[in-house]
Amino acid sequence: MSVRLALGPPDADRFEFGSSPGSEALRSLHVLTAVKRHPLHISWVLEMRTRLDVRLKSDLDAFRFWFAERPLLLPEVWPPGEVNTWPDDLDLLRKAPVEHFAEPMLHAALAHRGRARRMPLEVLRGDAEAQERALGQIGHPASVAVFRELISDPERVREHFADFLAAYWDACLADDWPSLESHLHAEIARRFQALSRLGPAAMLAGLSDHITAAADGGLTIRPPGARDAADPLDVALAESDRVLLVPSHFMWPELAVAVHRDRTPDHETTTVVLAYTLAGMARQGRAPVPAEDLLALLRAAGDATRLQILELLARRSRSTRELAGLIGLTEAAVSKHLKVLHKSGWIAPERHSYYVYYRLESEARNLIVSGLDRVLGHEG
Repeated sequence: MSVRLALGPPDADRFEFGSSPGSEALRSLHVLTAVKRHPLHISWVLEMRTRLDVRLKSDLDAFRFWFAERPLLLPEVWPPGEVNTWPDDLDLLRKAPVEHFAEPMLHAALAHRGRARRMPLEVLRGDAEAQERALGQIGHPASVAVFRELISDPERVREHFADFLAAYWDACLADDWPSLESHLHAEIARRFQALSRLGPAAMLAGLSDHITAAADGGLTIRPPGARDAADPLDVALAESDRVLLVPSHFMWPELAVAVHRDRTPDHETTTVVLAYTLAGMARQGRAPVPAEDLLALLRAAGDATRLQILELLARRSRSTRELAGLIGLTEAAVSKHLKVLHKSGWIAPERHSYYVYYRLESEARNLIVSGLDRVLGHEG
């Protein structure tokens, strides 16, 4: 879903940040089951797979449907914006009204392209047609069994899922969570500073390349994979509305936006929830853009004959005739290569009486060394 967001008055108090260990665990399970869509996490996934025992692999297979296409979210169990510890989140999962767990799973099974009408558990139990539709979309045998049990005994599925998630956390996330959490807190602090310094529109536009600012001060949020032809949902924030920003280690290269409307007989409140990747992960995910002058030098040098010429000129200046004799080509052929090297900045001509000599430009050599060092890095 894409959203065209009109921010209204620039009130920073309407912007909140939150991150939940439970929600991060669910997003990480999506990455684990859909790693081809998350290439930055391939090394992490390979390491995590070595930590999964037979029971964890079986449980992951059973719940795979709810992670493979998009993360399972449980917003009524872990409301976005609340800050808890992992034991708190696990306790909330076990003690929340069971429909707060079951209905998001049912909705995911009914959804097509991420959209479906929310259906209470009791209503779905009596709707055989909806059940068959969901079963047709699930397909995966182990997840089909979970779906059937979710309708007949949601408490048992909830307990199974909580046990699975607790074991998965201990095996794959517990050791790294202090570091992950510190990065999340640092990200939130940076964005708060940007909100104060730049204002809401500029801060939001800086979250992702998939958020663009409009001339009227609004924003268009178009997550990767959103249909370009589809008109964005227009959302105009009123004074009582809010924007909740949720940074995540496990979002790249995706961006997720959701619009929640809470209605009472005399009032409606809108919350826009935007889940985005950490700034550090976003930087890692951008394809590097080498400097044009470095590219020009590398392209010009990418030829055996021109490399021979450069090696000869590195010793001393030489004329076209001398180079031709040493390499074994005609002067015309050597001249063509010299023209390419001169245009790129590798060499420069200098006149000696009646002859034109070519010398290697020291600046080109320095640029190659420093440029490759910047691109490839070096051991200190």
